[in-house]
Amino acid sequence: MNSKKITFKLLMGCLVLLISTAGSAQTSLSFHHLGNATFQNTNLNPALMPEGKFFLGLPVISGVHLNFNNKFDYSDVVVKSESESQISLNSFLGSLQQNNMTHVSSTISLLHVGFRTPSGLTFSFFANDRIEADFLYKKKMMQMVIEGNGSVLNETIDLSKTKVSATYFRELGISAGATIPRLDMTLAARLKYIQGIANASTSRDANATFRTDDIDYSLQLELQNATLNTAGFDAVQENPAYAIANSNVGGALDLGMNWNMNRYYTISASIVDLGMISWKEGVKNHHLRDTSMVYGGLDLKDPENLEQTIKDTLINKLKNRREKNQDPYTTFLNPKAYVSWAYHTPTAGDLVATAGTRYVRGQMKFMFGAGYRHKIGKAFIGSVNVTKLPQQFLNLGAAIAVNGGPTQLYLAADQLVNFDATKFKSFDFRIGLNIQIGKKVEEMESSFAVGANKRKRDRSRSSSQSFLGNKVRVKGKEGIYTIITKQGRRKRKDFLRKSDPIPKEGNEFRMPSPPQDK
Repeated sequence: MNSKKITFKLLMGCLVLLISTAGSAQTSLSFHHLGNATFQNTNLNPALMPEGKFFLGLPVISGVHLNFNNKFDYSDVVVKSESESQISLNSFLGSLQQNNMTHVSSTISLLHVGFRTPSGLTFSFFANDRIEADFLYKKKMMQMVIEGNGSVLNETIDLSKTKVSATYFRELGISAGATIPRLDMTLAARLKYIQGIANASTSRDANATFRTDDIDYSLQLELQNATLNTAGFDAVQENPAYAIANSNVGGALDLGMNWNMNRYYTISASIVDLGMISWKEGVKNHHLRDTSMVYGGLDLKDPENLEQTIKDTLINKLKNRREKNQDPYTTFLNPKAYVSWAYHTPTAGDLVATAGTRYVRGQMKFMFGAGYRHKIGKAFIGSVNVTKLPQQFLNLGAAIAVNGGPTQLYLAADQLVNFDATKFKSFDFRIGLNIQIGKKVEEMESSFAVGANKRKRDRSRSSSQSFLGNKVRVKGKEGIYTIITKQGRRKRKDFLRKSDPIPKEGNEFRMPSPPQDK
C-alpha cells in the first residue's frame, strides 16, 4: 500500500473519530497542541502565527467553538428504576465536590485578515463574538438547600465563593509579532477593543453567611454587598442597533512567546484576556441592603412545591430589603495562561506537554495535558493527547488540521472516551475553514509548529554575516541557501590580483613572470 493511501485512510479515520465523539468533548488543550497550524491558535498564544504569507477567515465558517464544563451529569440527577426514571437529589449531592463550577463559553469568528512581511514581521486584524458564563458554588450550600438547614446544625456556611457571571461581548483587535533571530524567539501581542453587549454578574465583594441554631432550627443570615448587576438584556431586544454600537466598552491585551531553545526543545508561553468592560448603558442593579435576619428554615425535599416553598420562606423575607438603581459598574475578563514544552523527536514528530490555568472570580482553575503531534507532508497535522481538566478525570483528546491548496479545515475535541450521552459532564468542539496563501522562508518558521527537528538551528547565527570579506545583512534562509541583501557590482581591483593567471587565446593560461632581480 503506497503512502498516499495510508495518508488518506489515516485522515478519514481521524475525521470519523472526531465527528462521532464531538458530543462529549471538553476543552482546548488538544487544539493548543496543534502549535501554529491554524490562525485560531493565536487566540491561545499570539506568537503562534501559522506558516504562510496571507491569512483570511470569513464570518462563522472560519471558526466556531463551543465549550461546557460541569461537575455532575444527567445520570447523577435522573436515576432509572425498573418502571420509570426519577429525580434523585441525594444522588446529585453525592456527585459534587467541595467547590464546584458550571462553565459555558462560545466563540464565533466574524473575520480575520493577517499577513507576514518579507522581513518576517506579522500583522493581523480579527473580530470575534464571545460568550462566557460561570456559576461557582459550594457543596455545603446545595446540601442545605436539598436536605434542609437541619443538616448543618451549628455550622456557619460561607457563601463568599458563590459567584455568578455571564457576559456576551464582541472583540475587535490587531496583532503584531516579530522574531529575534539571535535567540530564535518569537514575541507577539494582540490589542483588543471590547464591545459589551449583555452581562449579569454578582458583585466581586459580595458576601453571605448562614448558620442554623441547633435548638429551634432558626436560620441566621448575614448579607454584605449583595448585588446582582445586569446590563443590555432589555436594550438588545428594544434596539437592534445596540448590539452593533453602544456605550459599554472596554479593552484587553494578549501576550505570547515561542522560544526554540535548540534543535530538540521548544518552550511556548502566553497570557490572554487581560482586560475589562465598563457597563454604562442599559444597566440595572438589584441590591439587598446589608442586613442580618432570622427565619424558620428552608426545606426543599418536595420538588413539586419548590416554587411556592421558596416564595413563602425566602422571597417574602427579602422583598422589603430590595433596592434597584442604574449605577455603572465594571467587570473583568477571565485571564488564561498557558505554558507548553515540546520535544522534537528524530521521527519528525513532537512530544508536547501543556499546563494551563483560568482565573475566574478569584479562583484558579488548572488543566494539564500531554500528547504526541505529527505531520504528514504539507496536507495533514494531528495531535493525540491525554488531558486532566478542572473537575474531570483523565481522558483522551485529538485535533487535526487538513490543508488542500489555499484552504484549511480543522477539527478539535477532547474527552473522547465517553460514548454514553447521559454521562457526559463536559462539551468542547472546534471547527473551522481558513484560507492560507504563500510559504514563508524557513528561517522564520516557528518550531512549536510541526517538524521543527527537520532543520538544524545555528545557535550562533545573527542578523548579519560575512560575505567575500564584507559584513552583510541576512534576510532569511531557504533550504541550503542564505538570502542576503542585494550587493553592488564588484570593482576589478577587488577580485584581480597580480598572482592570478592571465587568460590567453586558445584557453591557455600563463603565469606572470616573476620579478627580475636588479
